[in-house]
Amino acid sequence: MSRIRIIITIIVVVLTTLLTGCTGKEPNEIAYVVALGIDSTDDDNYKITIQYANTTQISGGASESGGKAGSEIVDNVTIEAPNIYAGVGLANNIVSKSFSMSHAKLIVFSKEVAEKGVKDMIETLVRSEEIRPDVFIAVANTTANDYLTSVNPEMEVNPAQYYQLIYQKNQLVGIPDGQLREFFTGLYTDNYDSILPVAGVIEGSGGNSQNDDKGQSKDSQNEGSEGSSESLDSFESKNSDENEKEKDAEKNTSKYEYDIKNYVGGETAIEKKNKAEAIGAAVFEKDKMVGELGEVETEICKMLKGDYTYSYLTYYNNDTPDIPITVKTTQQKKPKYKIDTDKKTVDIELYIESDLYSLPADYNVENKIEDFERDVANYTSSTCTEFINNFTKKYNSDILKLNEKVKYKFLTNNQYNWFKKNVDWSEYKFSVCTDFKVRRTGLIVRE
Repeated sequence: MSRIRIIITIIVVVLTTLLTGCTGKEPNEIAYVVALGIDSTDDDNYKITIQYANTTQISGGASESGGKAGSEIVDNVTIEAPNIYAGVGLANNIVSKSFSMSHAKLIVFSKEVAEKGVKDMIETLVRSEEIRPDVFIAVANTTANDYLTSVNPEMEVNPAQYYQLIYQKNQLVGIPDGQLREFFTGLYTDNYDSILPVAGVIEGSGGNSQNDDKGQSKDSQNEGSEGSSESLDSFESKNSDENEKEKDAEKNTSKYEYDIKNYVGGETAIEKKNKAEAIGAAVFEKDKMVGELGEVETEICKMLKGDYTYSYLTYYNNDTPDIPITVKTTQQKKPKYKIDTDKKTVDIELYIESDLYSLPADYNVENKIEDFERDVANYTSSTCTEFINNFTKKYNSDILKLNEKVKYKFLTNNQYNWFKKNVDWSEYKFSVCTDFKVRRTGLIVRE
């Protein structure tokens, strides 16, 4: 009996010592990384930009009015290194706290790095026990450093939440879902290729808007009433800068998304404080970027993939050619693919439902609802058919996961692997048929 008591006592003592505390770092000794930027250098190294949360500003530790927002809630450290963790290790010598990437939400590659190939970087990220598999990946069409340093999340006091909300908002805008696990799975299985969000920096002609927003100079503030009007006009002119890239953005000419510009990152209308944006998609063949899709093209691609949730689409209307009709569309059912490897054809069926939202005044669409549904279905089908046929001829990239969809036709892995290696989707003819229905026409009662 005494021997049993001794054993129990030993077990209790051991368990008690294990529960007394942790051997890791205290929270106030850690700098939490929220985003990483990766640029190339002239000597085959990488320029690593580490963006980490400024916890004293988030919590209000240094502010009497509480936590802050905007550019003050993050700090950036840039260092040259051969890989990500070598850069993090060197950066630990610069700041007093130790970097932790367990809360990282975004990894941004520059366009130059993406075009050379990101396989080594993806392997590093996947092997890390700190990086979560749902971290977002994006491609900066300028440099990753430019994008991260331009981020100024005025509406958020949590920088990690800012990236989470921006890159999870793909059902509302034309950006794809670019998570690490999805990209890696495509590389590892060789079953499909990926598209990633394009991160851009809005460029205006009126200088740095962050400085402009601070207001007039002291001299202008002290001027009398005679000079106040002239000073105000000058101030407004300085702040009324336009995005030069927005003027050059290509306008969509099809009747689907009629009269909408096909934006990519950095081309939309300017916002005064936050000049970083994500819109459009970077097209990959395996681990290398080969092209870009605009906002409208990305939207079409998501619809064909079945990743489209809902958004507001604009369609041409024969009866009111100068005023398009806007509908809120949802894709409640995944597209249906019929692939014939003998005839080399791919038939795709889309299922779209919608609610009418924006109509010309005094236009009674209810009397012609069947005509409208048929026209919209034809516009959508023709636009999607044209897009995928042009895409497959331009890129050897399987972003629609056609290799996965045709897998069931093969009895053995050897047959399937041979097909994947030798298939040329540019030789296939694609056709899209759309089933489009209007569920609600609105609350207006017409006589």
